[in-house]
Amino acid sequence: MTMPAQPAPTTWQPTPVTLTALDVPFLRLVAFFFKAALAAIPAIIAVAIVVRLVAGLLFWGFATWRYGYMGMGPFGL
Repeated sequence: MTMPAQPAPTTWQPTPVTLTALDVPFLRLVAFFFKAALAAIPAIIAVAIVVRLVAGLLFWGFATWRYGYMGMGPFGL
């Protein structure tokens, strides 16, 4: 079974839309922001760990270059 051939549209014109109101119940909005705040805590911890590791490596490398060997590295290696 073959489909009838339809000509492809030459240009696509977007339909303009204006959003005038967004009706969200207050308690659902509060619940959403509460969940978002709780979900942000592990993300902040993960970002802080990565920043700490990168900064430790950079400053350890800079101190080694500037002042010579400074002892054990940031990871105790």
